[in-house]
Amino acid sequence: MSFDDRFEMADGVTRLPMFPLGSAVFPFTAITLRVFEPRYQELLDRVMEADRRFGIVLIERGSEVGGGDARFEVGTMVEVMQVIDLDGGHKAVALAGVGRLRVERWLDDDPHPWAEVSMLQFGEPPGLDEVDRLAALLDRVLALASELGADVFSIGDREVADDPLAAAYQLAAMSPLTPLDQQTLLGEHDPSRMIDLACDMLKDQAELLEARLGS
Repeated sequence: MSFDDRFEMADGVTRLPMFPLGSAVFPFTAITLRVFEPRYQELLDRVMEADRRFGIVLIERGSEVGGGDARFEVGTMVEVMQVIDLDGGHKAVALAGVGRLRVERWLDDDPHPWAEVSMLQFGEPPGLDEVDRLAALLDRVLALASELGADVFSIGDREVADDPLAAAYQLAAMSPLTPLDQQTLLGEHDPSRMIDLACDMLKDQAELLEARLGS
């Protein structure tokens, strides 16, 4: 399949180059990837000649390298913001998450993964009080981790958007959760429900950290 074969299909489904990854990526966030496999270097060349966009999904089982992995269906469309050439032909790629997607069908690799995807709409934006609740719990977890000697940032060191919807996803991305927990949050349609789930996860972490501090 050539890049020119990507097109908008019926019912809002699009063929999209895909990059399975060992971590979940959220909309409204920025990440940097190190690209070294030839097939993903070809993906990068292709998207840079077009709209700079591709999809990222979390690997459920398997490895980032070599293929043969099992993947989650809900992921994020990202846009390439910058590419930096590194030694050995590797590249550092700065990406911005621009929307949530669902994989409707995986296609044959050529040479990198392709999928037919549909874009997922965001639910009703959360209230500022909900975002503040999530931020306060994240601050608490980070403070407790710092007391235990962990090298952690504070929320004040990171910029969070004024828009409540964007801020909710950014705080979820900052939270020290497992990739599976992050995937659970990414898969939630309702942002308020996502905040509730994230708060429950952070409360559990806070209780564990407090127990370690008290032991």
